[in-house]
Amino acid sequence: MDSYPEDTDRRQGLTKVVEMGIAAVPGVGGPLQIAFQEVAGRRLTERRTRWLNDLAEKVHRLEDQIGDLDHLLDQDTFMDALTTASQIADRTSRAGKLELLRNAVVNSVLPDAPDDDTQQLFFDMLDRFTPTHVRLLKLLSDPPGWFKQHNITKPNVMMGGKSVIIESGMPELTSRKDLIDRYASALSGAGLIAQSFSGMMSEAGLWAAATTPLAADFLAFVADPESDVTT
Repeated sequence: MDSYPEDTDRRQGLTKVVEMGIAAVPGVGGPLQIAFQEVAGRRLTERRTRWLNDLAEKVHRLEDQIGDLDHLLDQDTFMDALTTASQIADRTSRAGKLELLRNAVVNSVLPDAPDDDTQQLFFDMLDRFTPTHVRLLKLLSDPPGWFKQHNITKPNVMMGGKSVIIESGMPELTSRKDLIDRYASALSGAGLIAQSFSGMMSEAGLWAAATTPLAADFLAFVADPESDVTT
């Protein structure tokens, strides 16, 4: 599948910036620029090829639900999703994020898919968010379900509030309130979190979902259509 014009422009721009830096080094010039173009271009092409091949395999497994690839390529909604997701995929090697992008492309053409404007909003979020943002959002959407699914013992939350739930449910964030606040702030700014982490709350309130209806729609958009289990 050919590259899109926007992607070509971006790659050419990046190459030109690096070439200018190389050219400014005394005694270094044309040969190094040519080598960089060849190696960087090859790596970018390999990355795009892997992304498209993995997506094509996923589409093939779901043909019964969404139709074959030839059919999908004739649909503007699918092409819009594919183009946008591919641009984001070019900028990451994170397997978790690439999986979310593949899910979103496939979900863009399912019968209950969001409208085109909402899909664009969700892709913008995917571009900004890390896999940790999405994991945190899943936890906050159903804290008891998260602990049950991941076989984690529920902590005593009355002494520490919501942050204790997050640190227990996502051990990689233990003692990192600074990061928790940053992740939560981004989700709140996107309209995905409804409740504040501060203030007095009952134990039932602390274990309640802290997300908005928009968050439920976003999580459905990035969920794996091949599985009912979210991770």
